[in-house]
Amino acid sequence: MFFVFIKEVFALDKAIYRPILRFKRGEQTALSYLSGTAKSAIKPLVNITPHSFDPISPEGLDDVFDQRLAQDAGRLNSIWAGYEAAVDLGDIDSNAQCVQAAHPVRYFFNCIYGDEVRANINPVLRFNSDDDYIAAVASVCRDFNIAPVLRLTPDDLAEPETETVISKMLGECGVSSQETEMVVDMGYITTKGRSQIMAKGALSAVPFVEDWATLSLVAGSFPESLSDFIVGRHTIERREWPVWLSNRNVAGREVIYGDYATIHPIPVEDGLDPKTMNPSASVRYTHEHTWLLLRGYGVRSRDGAGFTQFVSHANTLVGSPEYRGKDFSFGDAKIMRISQGEDKQGNLETWVTIGVNHHISEVVYQLANLGES
Repeated sequence: MFFVFIKEVFALDKAIYRPILRFKRGEQTALSYLSGTAKSAIKPLVNITPHSFDPISPEGLDDVFDQRLAQDAGRLNSIWAGYEAAVDLGDIDSNAQCVQAAHPVRYFFNCIYGDEVRANINPVLRFNSDDDYIAAVASVCRDFNIAPVLRLTPDDLAEPETETVISKMLGECGVSSQETEMVVDMGYITTKGRSQIMAKGALSAVPFVEDWATLSLVAGSFPESLSDFIVGRHTIERREWPVWLSNRNVAGREVIYGDYATIHPIPVEDGLDPKTMNPSASVRYTHEHTWLLLRGYGVRSRDGAGFTQFVSHANTLVGSPEYRGKDFSFGDAKIMRISQGEDKQGNLETWVTIGVNHHISEVVYQLANLGES
C-alpha cells in the first residue's frame, strides 16, 4: 500500500473532496489502492453502469441483471468497506425490476446492507427522478436510517418549483436538509469565466443553502475525445479548479470541491462498440492546475506499437518535472515499475487505474495544502 504523506491530511476530521466516478473496473481498482488517508478525505459519488435489462422469464425478470447489480454492490463493499460514498443508479432502465418485483435501487441497497463488512453508502436523488425511483430511495432511507444525497444541475436550480420538489423528496425520505448532502453538478464546462458566473448563480439558488450537511460543487472539463490532439505531449487546463476556487465561499458557507477525475462527464466510448474502436494508447496525468496528456497511436493500428507505447509513456512521465515520485500514490509507483521493466506495460484499463488513482491523490494533496498556496 502506498501513502500520500501529507501532514495536514492526518488532522482532517471530514471529507474534503467529492469525485464523481464511473463504477468500471479501472476506477474500482483505483479506489481500492488509495491510501487510508486519501479514502478518509473523499466521498466519491459513484455512477452505476446502466446494465442491460432483458427480461426473459414469465415474471418479467432478468437474472443476469440482478447478478450484475449484486456484483456491483459486493465490489463496492469490498473496496470501500468502512468509508463513505454515494451511489447513483439513475441511469438504469426505468422499467427494470429485480427479484420479488424489487426496484433496482432497493435491490442494490439490500445487497449493500446485507453484508457484515460494508461501505457506508447513501442513495442519490436527482431533480428528475421518477416517482418509483423516489419511492425506492425513500424506503431505503427509512429502513436503513440514512439520508439521500441530492444531485442537482444549474438548470434544475433555475426551475421555479425547485424548493417544492426538494422539500417533497426530503419529506418522503423522512429526513431534514441538515441530514442531507447537496451536490451541485455542473457537468462538462468549456470555459472558465462564464462557468465561474454560472457556478455562482447555481450556488446562490440552492434552497436552504446554510442547512445542508455538506454542499459540493462538481464540474469536469476533460475533453470528450482526444481526436483533436495530435500524437505527442499536451497540457490541458483543469477549468473546474479555478471555477471552484472563485466560488468556494460564495454561498456563505464551505463548498466542497468535486470533479470527474480524468474522464469527460459523458465519456464518448460509452455509446460505441468496443469491438470496432481503435482507442489510442494515451495517458492522463494530473499536476496542480493542469493535465499532462501523452497522446499515442491507436492500439489496434496495423504495424503499430500497440500497448507497448505505454512503456514509452511511463519513461516520459518519470523523466518529467510533473512526476510526483514513486511514493506519492499507487499509480505513481506503478508508473515507475513499468518504466523500470518490473511490471508489464498494462492496457487501457490499467492506465485508467493509474490516472484516476494519481488524480485523487493529487487533489487531496492540493486541498490539504490549500492554505499554504
